Amino acid sequence: MTAVKNGEKSLSKVFDVIEAAGRHPEGVAAKTLATELGMPESTLFRMAKFLVERGYLRRSAGRLTLGAAALRLGALAQRQNPLARVAHPALAALSERTGETVHLAELQGDHIVYVDKVEGSRSVRMASLVGSAGPLYCTGVGKVILAFLPEPKLERLLETIRFEPFTPATITAAEALRRELEKIRRAGYAVDDCEHERGVFCVAAPVFHAADEVRAGISVSGSELYLRDHVDELAREVVAAACAISAGLGGSVC
Repeated sequence: MTAVKNGEKSLSKVFDVIEAAGRHPEGVAAKTLATELGMPESTLFRMAKFLVERGYLRRSAGRLTLGAAALRLGALAQRQNPLARVAHPALAALSERTGETVHLAELQGDHIVYVDKVEGSRSVRMASLVGSAGPLYCTGVGKVILAFLPEPKLERLLETIRFEPFTPATITAAEALRRELEKIRRAGYAVDDCEHERGVFCVAAPVFHAADEVRAGISVSGSELYLRDHVDELAREVVAAACAISAGLGGSVC
């Protein structure tokens, strides 16, 4: 039993290394990664060497990035996800119409996970990556999913939130979030006014599946300098695209 537990622990660390490397778009030094993960440098170096050899990491100019094998698995996962398959044409069309970056994210546990992303022609630099996780309380997609969840599930999730101020605009109190969610229900869409990333503004709408329960959300994201003045028109576009995706999944809420 001890051998099995030790094996599970080592395997878990391997995935920790891959995921941590993926959080650094420009790559990361192995020594920095060891410090970030609280791992002995010798252990990290050994795991990194193995992962480079297998193609899951790539080493260039002393920095580690995700390798071709990780990218290949990510592409396969995206193609196998029925939500992404149904949604992608609508996401691409929405990005073309607005010129902005469009995200699709679904609820997984107590956070959102980005499952598709279409870069816009006016794209600003954002931290989001397909496969990466985001908080529920300060992203447009996260808030719009929360707003349309059944009350019992919403209450359970609200109890798990540990509010962290990502920017000066981040909601950091449960009561303020509840008021925001009520506003979102009335409007039918959510706004992230630079709450998760400085300078990044988002407009998001919910996606429903066949049981008419919210399953995911989509958002248009870009510079606050432009999007803040075009909320109404962007909301119409995002809601229409979300309804089209919901219909493709068998939802009838729209």
